[in-house]
Amino acid sequence: MFGIPIFYIWLVLTVVLVIIEVATTDIATIWFAAGAFVSTIIAWIMPDAIMVQAVVFAVVTVVTMYFTKPILTKYLTKKTPTNMDMYIGKSACAISDISPDNPGRAQIGGLTWQAKSDMLIKKGEMCRILKIEGASLVVEKITVNQ
Repeated sequence: MFGIPIFYIWLVLTVVLVIIEVATTDIATIWFAAGAFVSTIIAWIMPDAIMVQAVVFAVVTVVTMYFTKPILTKYLTKKTPTNMDMYIGKSACAISDISPDNPGRAQIGGLTWQAKSDMLIKKGEMCRILKIEGASLVVEKITVNQ
């Protein structure tokens, strides 16, 4: 291709994709680099089989992405904490009844939030904040044993 052996084109593509991957903070091109690397090997063995190299590039890219993206995303993606995360695990006071069928209201730090729970929490009872979903607290009733 253009007087350059296809092996070198695949090799340069592999190196460029690896450099892009290292230079970015996101997982962006590693799968394409894997496909280009395998195609480099195929090009070294079968330099005239350009269609085979292209198919191998596509298949290796898709297969590595399918099997590794969920794992890499889970372990390499950092959750950015927000100011609201400081409330998780803290106690709040129910200012209205909260039930599985009917969200209520809870107050923490002078702020009133919509609150939902999978158990009945009566007005005036204390509850623990498990997580925040959108603009709602997900809470559980605090019992004497907790």
